[in-house]
Amino acid sequence: MLLAGILNHLLAQAPALQAELADLRGRTVRLELPIVAAVVVVTEDGLLAESHAPAEATLSMPARFFVTRFTDRQAASRQVRISGDAELAGKAGNILAGLQWDAAEDLSLLVGDILAHRISRVAASLLEAPKEMGQRMAVSVVEYVRDERKILPQKHHVTEFCDQVDTLRDDIARLEKRLQRLEQVV
Repeated sequence: MLLAGILNHLLAQAPALQAELADLRGRTVRLELPIVAAVVVVTEDGLLAESHAPAEATLSMPARFFVTRFTDRQAASRQVRISGDAELAGKAGNILAGLQWDAAEDLSLLVGDILAHRISRVAASLLEAPKEMGQRMAVSVVEYVRDERKILPQKHHVTEFCDQVDTLRDDIARLEKRLQRLEQVV
């Protein structure tokens, strides 16, 4: 009941997705998350209810799915394993993938709109910080390896090398044509 309740709360915040899910009314899907798993049935109004019926399709999301989803939704969607009715799993998965928690809305009921907005902004910046640090660290490592250790070539060196290879290729092609003409003469 917990999983269905959480998803119904998110669906209530997204009426378009709820209406889209209503098209699947009566269909059963098993949702497997790292901590909890449940079979849910789509109700007439596009919400979910727990079911004891056999699942027509299964969506299995490993723990890394939730970590990846913060940074790259497409990469996260490739980590979902489906079984059973693939069409149903795909439709349900796409609908559920569109759900987003409006934390500020829920927080505003507890602490008011202004404080909820500020808390949400701080939380978003805290979630973005590791990504930014990782990007800066990657750039620093590349610069160190390229400039300090001289392990990676600098861009202008690569460009020069490629230009020299192109010139050599053209020279060899001209030489081959001259040799062919000489062979025809002799």
